[in-house]
Amino acid sequence: MLRNLRRNLVLAVVLGVVVYAGLAVSTDVGSLGDELRTFPWWALGAALGLAFANYLVRFGKWEIYRRQLGIRLGPGESFGIFLAGFVMSVTPAKVGEVLKSFLLRERHGVPIATSAPIVLAERLTDLIALIGLAAVGALSFRRGAWVLVAGGALVAGLVVVVGVRAVGERLARLLGRLPVLRRKAEAVHELFRSAHVLCRPASLPVPVLLSVAGWFCECVAMWVVLDAFPGVDADLGTVTFIYSLSTVAGALAMMPGGLGVTEGGLTGLVVLLVPAVRPGVASATTILIRFATLWFAVIVGLVALAALGRRRAAAAPEGRP
Repeated sequence: MLRNLRRNLVLAVVLGVVVYAGLAVSTDVGSLGDELRTFPWWALGAALGLAFANYLVRFGKWEIYRRQLGIRLGPGESFGIFLAGFVMSVTPAKVGEVLKSFLLRERHGVPIATSAPIVLAERLTDLIALIGLAAVGALSFRRGAWVLVAGGALVAGLVVVVGVRAVGERLARLLGRLPVLRRKAEAVHELFRSAHVLCRPASLPVPVLLSVAGWFCECVAMWVVLDAFPGVDADLGTVTFIYSLSTVAGALAMMPGGLGVTEGGLTGLVVLLVPAVRPGVASATTILIRFATLWFAVIVGLVALAALGRRRAAAAPEGRP
């Protein structure tokens, strides 16, 4: 996985450049530049701080899961491995964050099948939180209660599929019969056994609440950026709906980092739902908030990964490669 890291990042950057260039052209580069020239840049700094607050809150969730599975780490190394996973935020649905499992195996011999369910549990609780935030944000619209009910039903279905042992075991047996997984049937069962420990209904409330708090920080970050443009008066509930729904859509589309889908959702929904907003503002907001969330996460992950490498090299016996 580490060998493919550079290639994946290069491909994601190229795709990102194409997406943002297309967004700029479709909006009109001149109007986009005009909006950015009037933007108060302190708001981007605030958005970066709120994005990092999201990471700190969700680190608490990682710690809960790590301890439930009996994986022993010092707090500094645990935080470093958690942040290093963000370097793979540009993989489809962030599944590349299983890099954390590879680091645990490399550094402490923890089997991937034992720790990988943490990534599954993180993605599940993040999805539940984002659906919930989108549903609550929809209450600012007429008939938004129907969206809340639909979101609740979807969350309940996710909990049943992953959290109820009988359903999980049945799904593990079905997956284990697939030709591509037949030789790893036991690893699939181990994955679902560990996932059940982490995702059974009684274990979900605290991690889900942490996810809600973390992702709400990024909703606020987008609201700060959008509301900072001159002449814009954005409602926080509306922005929470826009950011959460676009993030979920990007994850479900299985594009690297949700690129293209998330940007299209953010820009289109801002134009559609925020009163009298200028198209240039919608595009500028999308570019800025995606830098403050997606690309900032990748940068944080790269720094953490480099720091882990230096720490391991310093701890190695003299003369050992």
